[in-house]
Amino acid sequence: MTTPQVEVYIHAEREGITDALAESLAAALNRMLPELLARPQGPDHVLSSLPVVEISIVDDETIAAVHAEFLNDPTPTDAITFPYGEILVSCDTARRYAAEHGLDAREELFRYMVHGLVHLHGYRDYEPQEREAMFAVQEPLVAKYRPA
Repeated sequence: MTTPQVEVYIHAEREGITDALAESLAAALNRMLPELLARPQGPDHVLSSLPVVEISIVDDETIAAVHAEFLNDPTPTDAITFPYGEILVSCDTARRYAAEHGLDAREELFRYMVHGLVHLHGYRDYEPQEREAMFAVQEPLVAKYRPA
């Protein structure tokens, strides 16, 4: 079993989305990965076979275009995960959701990244029961490893 290296890249020019933030998020995710990998794998797991996972912070326009192209839905979404180890997360969606729910936007962005990694570990969220199992893995990891 391999523990992949997580790399975070910025593809959205937004206030507060800085190289320091990307480094902080990547460090937290890399600390979290061994604990995620120690949990039972879902049926579609690929995470332990990947050498690197690339996470790109994008804007709503970019994620909506990818959502339309690959999932036939032209609306923005929080995260899109590809099984070859690429995750896109929308900083605009994270900010909007956090503001609406009284949450910290950086933590919400981190949540989307953890969500993508949990998908790569094989968990799905199409059905309510799957979503519940996925969040039972995801949320304790977000709480424990969220960057300061």
